[in-house]
Amino acid sequence: MRGNGYGRSMDISSMIMGGAIASVMWIVFVPWSKLRRLRELDERTERDERTERADGD
Repeated sequence: MRGNGYGRSMDISSMIMGGAIASVMWIVFVPWSKLRRLRELDERTERDERTERADGD
């Protein structure tokens, strides 16, 4: 049974909607994860610099 084509058009629209949601999530998630990584690196660098200053004095 092939149906009336309604199910097929719903599948295509569902794929488009899923792709749109995935794209928005990617655009939001990737920069935030990189920002978090940069913050971690910055904190680690500051900690290392403080340790070096304390050792040098």
